[in-house]
Amino acid sequence: MLDTLQHIIAELSPYLHHYGLFILALAVAVEGFGIPAPGQSFLIVSGMLAANGEMSLPAVLATGALAAFTGNCIGYLIGLKFGKVLLAKGWVKAETEQKLHAFIGKYGIAALLMSRFVEGLKQTLCIGCGIAKLPLSTFLLGNALATSVWVLIFGLGPAVLTREMGPLLAFYHDHRMQLWGAGTALIAMGVIALWLNQRRRQQNH
Repeated sequence: MLDTLQHIIAELSPYLHHYGLFILALAVAVEGFGIPAPGQSFLIVSGMLAANGEMSLPAVLATGALAAFTGNCIGYLIGLKFGKVLLAKGWVKAETEQKLHAFIGKYGIAALLMSRFVEGLKQTLCIGCGIAKLPLSTFLLGNALATSVWVLIFGLGPAVLTREMGPLLAFYHDHRMQLWGAGTALIAMGVIALWLNQRRRQQNH
């Protein structure tokens, strides 16, 4: 994971140095209306660069929040105004629409919050909210909550943790095999615990 993060930093930093907040805003915004982009990765790297004094942290957080909120609103309006066209053209499959409707109906505002952290949902849920004609006030409230939490975690979080990144990377490289072994063991224990719990429930019924 840490190796992947180093790769992302090396790959995206030149774009941020060259284009600044514009590339951050663009990458984050387009995800809100169905276009896959590395918006979250750009936000993480921007936060880390801000911690090193290479970008303004308030500007990064404000840009990320505004771009995410605006992109989601555009997605909502696309779904609201052109939902039938999207379905008729097959750009949104009926099966996808049904899943989005079920997800929105089950979780409501919480669906918008969860979607910010799930690839695929991040790009389609706001369009789905428009197609489902989710009330505008409900959408705006959920959108504001979702984008605020997302920016704090992936913008402010990396900025706060950047100073600890060096020791973390050193520790990871020195104990890589042990960490992977421990992680695998914990996952296996969790799977076994879930299986035992499910089996116990079946026996009780």
